[in-house]
Amino acid sequence: MQTGKSTSQHLQEGYQLAYEKACANLAAKNPEEMAVNSGAEFDSSRNVFTLRYINEVYTISYPDGEVKFAGSLEPVPVAAKVVMLHYLLTAGGQPVSGQVISFKEIPGGMIYLQPFNGRVLGGFKAIFGKNAGMLTKVGEKLGIGFAKYGDTAVTMNVLPRIPVTYVIWEGDEEFPANATVLFDATAQYYLPTEDLVVAAAAGASLLNKTVRTLS
Repeated sequence: MQTGKSTSQHLQEGYQLAYEKACANLAAKNPEEMAVNSGAEFDSSRNVFTLRYINEVYTISYPDGEVKFAGSLEPVPVAAKVVMLHYLLTAGGQPVSGQVISFKEIPGGMIYLQPFNGRVLGGFKAIFGKNAGMLTKVGEKLGIGFAKYGDTAVTMNVLPRIPVTYVIWEGDEEFPANATVLFDATAQYYLPTEDLVVAAAAGASLLNKTVRTLS
């Protein structure tokens, strides 16, 4: 009996189509201008961007948009490729404002609020909600900044001009744990809202995984 495609397969196909479209759009834009607006580096002698996403450095060739790890031959997940190309294409060059907003305050955020809560906040709250101090240790290990929100909060530059702050309130017998994620008010000028979900989820995943590496 033949079965239909899984949700995961449909998602991967959607990302692949988005990546191919982004590659075409990349070729139509000025690379130096994209570098200035995004904070990426561009080597005009090799036609290659260098961009840090989460905790990895990537190279992106111009004009074809091929994305590779700077220090590894491992294949780059297509979702990450899409986010990085969309970042280069969308970045408007606005200075980071220092004013934080919630995801639902980002234009279109309410449309993606359910997947955002599931993909970004679910695991993060489950892991750190009973021990907010663990987030402090993770932040120290990763060398990222701290912010004065909740019981503990860390700020990660998921991309050069997209700081994301992960906040936890520790639960107890009386109150359940709570969590939120805050963005700079300029985030909308650097990534489409749907991609902010993917990028914030990737940042949360790094925090969650780093717990396992603590001694």
